[in-house]
Amino acid sequence: MKYIIKIFKSIFKWMPFSALITMFDYFYGSFTPAVITFISVRFFDSAMQVLNGNPVQYDLYLYAGLYLGIYLINDLLSYVRSITLNAGIYEKGTAFFRMELYEKLAKLPLITFENADILNKKERVERAVNDETLSAIFNHSFRFLRSGIQVLGIAAVMSAYSIWLLPLSLLSVLPYLFARIIRGKEFYYIKSRQAKKTRLLSYLWGLFNSRQSIKEMRIMGFDGYITDKWRNVRDEVNEELWAAEKKDAVSLLICDVFRIIGYGISVVIVLILALRGTVSVGVFGAAIGAFLGLQNSMQNFLTGFGRFSEWILYAKDYYEFLGMPEEKNGTEEYRGLNENITLENINFKYPNSENYALKQINLSVKKGEKIAVIGENGCGKTTLSKILLGLYPAESGQVLYDKKPVEDFTKDSLNVKISAIAQDFVSYNLTVRENIAISDISRLNDDNGIESALKNAGVDENIKIDDIMGLEFGGKELSGGQWQKLAIARGLFKNSELIILDEPTSALDPLIETEILSQFIKAAQNKTAIIISHRVGLCKLVDRIIVMQNGEIAEDGPHEELLAKNGEYAKLYNSQAKWYN
Repeated sequence: MKYIIKIFKSIFKWMPFSALITMFDYFYGSFTPAVITFISVRFFDSAMQVLNGNPVQYDLYLYAGLYLGIYLINDLLSYVRSITLNAGIYEKGTAFFRMELYEKLAKLPLITFENADILNKKERVERAVNDETLSAIFNHSFRFLRSGIQVLGIAAVMSAYSIWLLPLSLLSVLPYLFARIIRGKEFYYIKSRQAKKTRLLSYLWGLFNSRQSIKEMRIMGFDGYITDKWRNVRDEVNEELWAAEKKDAVSLLICDVFRIIGYGISVVIVLILALRGTVSVGVFGAAIGAFLGLQNSMQNFLTGFGRFSEWILYAKDYYEFLGMPEEKNGTEEYRGLNENITLENINFKYPNSENYALKQINLSVKKGEKIAVIGENGCGKTTLSKILLGLYPAESGQVLYDKKPVEDFTKDSLNVKISAIAQDFVSYNLTVRENIAISDISRLNDDNGIESALKNAGVDENIKIDDIMGLEFGGKELSGGQWQKLAIARGLFKNSELIILDEPTSALDPLIETEILSQFIKAAQNKTAIIISHRVGLCKLVDRIIVMQNGEIAEDGPHEELLAKNGEYAKLYNSQAKWYN
């Protein structure tokens, strides 16, 4: 009940008018079948008196008018409910639930998205929202309640004519209850198990919609492999669902057979009662329709009750996800770095991993210092930057900004002072102006600042600040290297004191990379800069070099000093020296 109550509170908060209209219509519809049954008996009996030669009575017109009036009102309310239900409860409700979910996602710690179990749960929650399951709980709760009242109302009217019709109608539709409870839970658990495969299916499908991946697949000739892999995963998912749906269809077929047999027997029983004179012809005519209505109401009641076992599990997932711990926000305002950033005894490993990505890291970064962090792929360079920025929490150890833990500062005040360009940066199909100024949107019209950032990042002079980027909206298409330069310009444009570049020039020629990084370091002369790379061309330009190996700091020092040690740095430098000669 607590999940149903939460959904009701949300719907009434977001769409009170639609919720009230829906509630009133279902409330009105709850009593309609019983009233119609009562009026039908009176109407049929009055009509039979006329057919038997008696004069037309006022009752005939009265019951005929009431019968038609109730149906007209019922149809009108159903029409209104259809509009408010579809446009209000389902479309708007789903939009609000989706927005609530996305707001929650924005507040979760970034490390959450490295946890496969949480990503699987996120997949189930998104499916519940997108399939309108939560909105359906609101709607079907009223339908379920209406069906229950209809059953009681019709049963009360019919019991006045023959008590035998009640147990027969109940037994004929009771199998629906067990079928829906069993099958409903089966569907939920199947979809829960399939969450990982569904995410894989979505990922593979996304490859077919990406220009970059399509181009590579065609050139390298492995598009057939990806297609076959997508088809195999799709078939695995669908076959499991189809098997469950087949069982469900067979169960419902058996239930329908019971219902039809029960209805046929009921018609025979009420006919025998009418021939014996136990009930009138009017009761016979009304009872046939009422019994069908009773069966339908009981079927809706029982199947609705059974399906709730499936829906509530999805609602449980949704609200448990909303209840996940959010990223902690400090209380102290960050006013800028005065001395240094210190990492003390940092250990870190990713969720679902037994191996440490960082081990016993001790590091100090002075204000204004330019540092290169180098090492082979997978050595922990990027993880180190995320720990340093406070994006990921260390398992043990501390990250201190001027001897204060980074988690003590408010995220907003810290983010204003930090700029980061990731290797997997986003290419925005917007104007160059927006691509750059999005890092500090308050300066969207700062043409001089934008042009300076473009120049310092080495962006082609033919690209103007109001040009639209990307072919999707009729703009210019850039090479991977030009997109990277735009990303670097975006980082330079922001008035930050600390800037981190994570493999910022991996798509560029080593010589061009050195040239751009040289310009970058000049442009960032008043900033603290950390450049992460697996290339050593920039190392002569920085104050210090941190060499990472297997999650540990292998070496730390300036270029000439590390070269003289003839250690890991010298090995990397000598292996790449030919690129820079």
